Amino acid sequence: MRKYVSSGAIRGSPIIILGQEQDAHGGGFDLKQCFVGMMSDVHMWDYTLSPCEMQKYVDDLNFTPGNVLNWRAMEFQIIGRVLIEDKLMTCH
Repeated sequence: MRKYVSSGAIRGSPIIILGQEQDAHGGGFDLKQCFVGMMSDVHMWDYTLSPCEMQKYVDDLNFTPGNVLNWRAMEFQIIGRVLIEDKLMTCH
């Protein structure tokens, strides 16, 4: 069952699962369907970003963090084997 919210705020404490596809609401995880790799700077907005805003995000410049999901302000729980590292900055 899927539920779509067309307007208004989501009530309660939302749970966002990154790196794993759910087979059922609230669980039903298949180990063979998990993400293996690195993830960083995940943001989600409730509006479409302009090309300029996207470029600022890609270039890691002063961009507006996601107003739905903000990587820097996220409280998270680690389940399973997870390695947390500081982000490596590369020069252009």
